[in-house]
Amino acid sequence: MLSLERRVVADLTQSTDPALRRAVERWVDGTLQEMSEVLRLGVMAESVLFSGWVRLARPSDLHALLGWLDRSPVSLLRSYPRLFRSLVLFGELELGPQGAR
Repeated sequence: MLSLERRVVADLTQSTDPALRRAVERWVDGTLQEMSEVLRLGVMAESVLFSGWVRLARPSDLHALLGWLDRSPVSLLRSYPRLFRSLVLFGELELGPQGAR
C-alpha cells in the first residue's frame, strides 16, 4: 500500500482500538493487492497524483483532499475516496466485534 493510501485508511478508520486499526490496514492492503492489475494500476496512479497534490498544497490536510474529491464533477475522482471508505468500513465490520460473531 502506498503512503497516501495508508494515511487515507488511517484517517477513515473509526475504531480507536489499535489492534483493530492495524487489522483493517492489513485487510485493505490485502484487498488492494488482490485487485486486477488494471484496477490496481488505476488506483495507484490516482494515489501518486494525489500524493503530489497533498505534498505541495496541503501536507497536513487530508480531509481537504477527500472533500474536494467527493465534490468533484469527475466521477473517476469521486470514486477514489468512495473506494477507500467502502474498504475501511467493510474491514471494520468484518474484523471488529460485530464480525466476530
